[in-house]
Amino acid sequence: MFKRMFIEDWAHIIPFISFFIFATVFVFVTIRAMRLDKAERTRLAALPLEENSDANPPS
Repeated sequence: MFKRMFIEDWAHIIPFISFFIFATVFVFVTIRAMRLDKAERTRLAALPLEENSDANPPS
């Protein structure tokens, strides 16, 4: 009986733990993105569109 109560308690705690981890990562990424310089934001925004002539073509 005590084993069942212990498992049921964890079933109620795990969603709070996972939400806390998600919220922490989300806040960290948001703050980091807001603190980027304008030049760095522009460079990162253009990354998918840049042509890299130094790269080897896929074989």
